[in-house]
Amino acid sequence: MFAKLAKLFLIAAAGFSPLLTAHAVQQVEERADPSLPDIASVQFSPGKAPMILFNPILCLQAGRALCEFYRYHEYGHIEMRHNERHDLSVQEKEREADRWAAEHAPFASVMAAYRFFASGGGSTPIHGKGRERAARMVGRAERVSLSGGSEAPAVKQDSQLRRAYPRNALRTKVPLAFGAMAL
Repeated sequence: MFAKLAKLFLIAAAGFSPLLTAHAVQQVEERADPSLPDIASVQFSPGKAPMILFNPILCLQAGRALCEFYRYHEYGHIEMRHNERHDLSVQEKEREADRWAAEHAPFASVMAAYRFFASGGGSTPIHGKGRERAARMVGRAERVSLSGGSEAPAVKQDSQLRRAYPRNALRTKVPLAFGAMAL
């Protein structure tokens, strides 16, 4: 077990890739931090590019799809410039980041988050109750369900979302793999 985790940490540490945004304004670094008490977090430091920290152990426990949703949640904070927004409460920023992730993450990740939140997971005083978080996923899930509910409409829905929100239109590109989740 230890050897597997050690290999995972090495791959995760080497696996992050700094990314240029669509407008070449900022870079985002993703870094594994097994001591992080949460699954993922974004750090904003004056004069520096944002950094997303993730806990590879918690990501493994949560599974690839759910971890990916959390990753998109953190990119939501960056994209919505929450570090510069003083007109919103911390709770409002978290709700916005959940909704942003629900619209931009792959459908399988959104559904994993929905199932996790609907079962009561992910509840915190800042993020809200799990069921409230699940409700933030419903808009996208309902659109897919109204179109037939099978995987084919879900793939079509993701394709439509990508056309509506092309990655190159975002200020921050979300990389394809999240550190340890690239395995």
